[in-house]
Amino acid sequence: MKTITLEYESKEQLENFILKNNILNEDNVLVQIFTAVHDRCFIDALVQSIVDVAPNANIIGSTTCGEISNSGSLTNSTVISISTFQNTTIKTTLKEHCGSCFDMGKNIINSFPSNKTEDLKLIISFADGLNTNGEEYLDGISSVNEKIIVSGGLAGDYEKFTETFVFTQDGVINNGAVAAAFYNKDLNVFTDYSFNWEAVGKKHIVEKSEKNRVYQISGMTPVDFYIYYLGDDIARLLPAIGVEFPLVIKKDNVVIARSVLVKHDDGSLSFAGNIPQGSVIQFGHGDVQMIIQRGVENIKNIMNNPVESIFIYSCMARRALLKDDVNLEIMPLRELAPVSGFFTYGEFYHNCSSDICNAKLLNQTMTVLSLAEANNRVEKVSANIFSQNPPEVNDAGLHRTQALSNLIERTTKELEELNSSLEKRVKDEVAKNSEKDSLLQVMQTQVQLGEMMEMIIHQWRQPLSAITSSVTSIQVYNDMDMLSGDILSDSLDNILSYSDHLNSTIEDFRQLFKSNILLEDSNTKMLCKKVISIIKPVFEKNNITLETNYDTDSDIKVSIGLVMQVLLNIIKNAVDILLEKKINKPQVTINTYDDEKYSIIEICDNGGGIPDDILPKIFDKRFTTKENADGTGIGLDMSKTIIETKLGGKITAHNKNGLAIFTIKLLRN
Repeated sequence: MKTITLEYESKEQLENFILKNNILNEDNVLVQIFTAVHDRCFIDALVQSIVDVAPNANIIGSTTCGEISNSGSLTNSTVISISTFQNTTIKTTLKEHCGSCFDMGKNIINSFPSNKTEDLKLIISFADGLNTNGEEYLDGISSVNEKIIVSGGLAGDYEKFTETFVFTQDGVINNGAVAAAFYNKDLNVFTDYSFNWEAVGKKHIVEKSEKNRVYQISGMTPVDFYIYYLGDDIARLLPAIGVEFPLVIKKDNVVIARSVLVKHDDGSLSFAGNIPQGSVIQFGHGDVQMIIQRGVENIKNIMNNPVESIFIYSCMARRALLKDDVNLEIMPLRELAPVSGFFTYGEFYHNCSSDICNAKLLNQTMTVLSLAEANNRVEKVSANIFSQNPPEVNDAGLHRTQALSNLIERTTKELEELNSSLEKRVKDEVAKNSEKDSLLQVMQTQVQLGEMMEMIIHQWRQPLSAITSSVTSIQVYNDMDMLSGDILSDSLDNILSYSDHLNSTIEDFRQLFKSNILLEDSNTKMLCKKVISIIKPVFEKNNITLETNYDTDSDIKVSIGLVMQVLLNIIKNAVDILLEKKINKPQVTINTYDDEKYSIIEICDNGGGIPDDILPKIFDKRFTTKENADGTGIGLDMSKTIIETKLGGKITAHNKNGLAIFTIKLLRN
């Protein structure tokens, strides 16, 4: 077997290339065409040029989101990969989409003769990238013969998401699939893939979906879900930007990503593969360091097998993330064999070594297919190719992307560790308290912890978005050769500033949940500001006005975490009342001032005041206005215990002019 690759420029160049390499008289020839030209007339003419010179050639091709040749990643080009075989018979087929994608998969494989014999070793297939549910298509192929190895991917159109083409020597279609079948039971076939997309952020439930179309996630339409977590700008760029921010799920114990392909008018999104109802999903983000280092493992795995040609079908998101540095994971493969392929809207992968034989649709991956008719293995490659460290590069854009990936990874782990720590505290409290009311308190705390995690996500979303914008700005100026020292310095200052804000936010939350009663120097203004920084997103989300009047900086000595819990509980109760009563122009006011002995905090809301029959009971241990134990926080009874018993202060409540007013008095130094 031998593979040669041409970066197409003209018909004359192509004809000379075929004649020079003696392809004209070969019987078993596979020609793969990967083109950025999304024009049916161009594709027809190109295919005919090959047929005129090499009428025996079996041709399959696809439009792309980037092309791969032996010189690396290319843009807006056409790559022609020609493979000749001595002992392998090639057959091609083309099927337009008729019925379900599952049926199309069955029709593709059933169009090949002897599709269940051991001689049929491999199928390389390309399907259109916008109309084909790749997962169901592969399931259709596997339903006929699950042992046949399937490789290839979904066609692209450079993120325009308007029309993609696949083709053979028999025609060009924009809604269907093409395939090449390889008949040779002794053909050495090896497949591998690299993922390295990290799941980040909170886990969510897909509440309504039908196959690959998702209608609701955590109470929101998928478009609103992207807006809520990634911002309006990102959502406006759907579906294109959705390939860079996929949803990550676990399927058959394999972590896979699903990329957005279509945005619908009702706010639903269609993905490259199925996302079953009830799936647990997270956003995905590429880990640059792992992507580059995984290339070393690809080399080692392929070297364990005979290899004469390597075909790469890689996700366009990897190219978007790494840009020109995507060659850091592609180029080393050239040391083993000639390389060609394209960047896809979805990758077909079949694990050759697994006991479970079935083809899978992947996203965000680089899939590798190596073929050989001979049994010789590669014995030597450059020594530095096995370095555990990625090559030194001077690309500032890559290093910034790595830094952002590292920031997201570390902050996500910190949030997970914080959540784990909070859950442990809840479990410890359950073990300590066997009485019914104590258990109820722990249950209420669990609800509060969930709310706290939601607030953390709110707090982190804007700084992370700002950091991303700063990095993108640097990259744009750099690409346009307009990156001055001042612009770079200002952008880096912004990134550092927002990073400091992220660290400060985490420290506030850690302080909030300290379990000790260590007394520390503080003041009421600082305490109120810390609590407001945590709960501010709740006010913004519900359009509640927050007014503050700070009239003291007097020193106090308190347990900062405990006082913050009390303040947060009272403010959250005020918000609940305002929302429950649907108050027009809802408002919460926080005042601080001193008297002769105390520093005082007043929390007022315009929710109509506390009912007279309830007011005398609100600090009682067994009293609640929340039904079915739906109350959150530490409870007013515990607030009273903290302020009066543990800190020697006072807490009271009264009504005035339709306002509910809670007064907290803390001893001054």
